[in-house]
Amino acid sequence: TARVPLRQADSNPARVRISPGGVARNMGENLARLGAEVAFISAVGTDRFVRILRDGMAEAGMDCSRLVVRSGMSTGLYLALLEPSGVLFVAVNDMEAVESLAPADLEAAKDGIAASDLVVADANLNPATLEAIMRLAGSVPVMADTVSEHKAPRLTGILPHLQILKTNRAEAAALAGFSLDSEEALRRGCKKLLDTGLKSLYITLGAQGAYCADADGVYFQRTLPARLVNVNGAGDAFAAGVAYRSCLGSSSLAENAAFGAVCAAITVECDEAVCKTLNAGRVTSAAGWFK
Repeated sequence: TARVPLRQADSNPARVRISPGGVARNMGENLARLGAEVAFISAVGTDRFVRILRDGMAEAGMDCSRLVVRSGMSTGLYLALLEPSGVLFVAVNDMEAVESLAPADLEAAKDGIAASDLVVADANLNPATLEAIMRLAGSVPVMADTVSEHKAPRLTGILPHLQILKTNRAEAAALAGFSLDSEEALRRGCKKLLDTGLKSLYITLGAQGAYCADADGVYFQRTLPARLVNVNGAGDAFAAGVAYRSCLGSSSLAENAAFGAVCAAITVECDEAVCKTLNAGRVTSAAGWFK
């Protein structure tokens, strides 16, 4: 996080932190802290960062026994530059190892996948692997996250089979094929995506909240008040909240989105992308009407 407003082509004083991350990994840790049993499957390298990743997942209570090790590759890295306010300035990523995860790598975990309450995937994976996940999941509901505007189109082939899609405005626009810069455009974009067969859709809009839709209609979730420290990970926390409620059998857009919004509000008040003090009791207390 920069200590002064960031300037291009210059060295900027900042606070530098290294911590485990990644969209699906962040969602997994959030889910584990909420009380879900989480097994994480991905491909990693043999560098020193893999120890940070393993230690972080073990501390959170995640099962990382199914990680696939790629000799000679770097463990996936994401570097985010934040303004002093905590707002993202720019980010870059190197996901060679993650993108190398192939359908054959999932075979060893096929029984666990088929026995899950919910399978969560993100668009860091290649389309063939995403399709293999759908096949192995069978009747188990699958949730996906678009990750970025560039990677969102990787989910096109599995949209008809998804139970839940979490995305943001720019990423949803990449899937819909047109800008979603107005409420009317959001409605049209949701209809186009739901017409593929997708069951439910959650589009985060940053400080404006989240636009949610399914076959029964739309629901707008406002952003909840919070002391902004770091926005990195807020969307992952929101998605984890939606996933957690879905694991409990909820199909309510309003309740799922509200639970996710509380998770996001708690997370933006923390230095790291996942708040270590997040738990289901804390979220429920903040929104006492949850059952």
